Amino acid sequence: MNRKYGLISIIAGLVLVLGVGAVFVFSQGSSEVKGNGNIEELSPQAMKKFMKENGTGFIIYSLDEENRDSYLYTTKEAMKNYNVDGKEMNIDHPGFDLSKNQRYYGLTQQADTLAVYKDGDLKKQISFEEYEPSQLEAELDHFIQMSKETYFAN
Repeated sequence: MNRKYGLISIIAGLVLVLGVGAVFVFSQGSSEVKGNGNIEELSPQAMKKFMKENGTGFIIYSLDEENRDSYLYTTKEAMKNYNVDGKEMNIDHPGFDLSKNQRYYGLTQQADTLAVYKDGDLKKQISFEEYEPSQLEAELDHFIQMSKETYFAN
């Protein structure tokens, strides 16, 4: 009888270990937006592939070349504060076909915005042009914080 209880205890322990391990493994992928403030510029074709295969995260769609560096810098600073990375599609990229719009590449946001997507669906966006440079970082901070809590909370 003791042997039977010992075998049951071992099996129960294995099930518990496997269950905890599975929860740990699956929780590692639950917040796809982790990072350290990097913004990766994707070619239009790479963006199309990303949006089709994953489509989750923070995306910048750049049009205003004159203010692009400022927008990217301010966004990177805000992303660092919340340990997230982002992606960018720049309309001036040589691979961008000007006869097609951003929807062709999987984006539904407006130009010169930071948007949050989940599974390819636009959830929310913030326009860089709506704010003075002195206000933009605070607004981006708030946008990223709220988006992370709303769409990517574990």
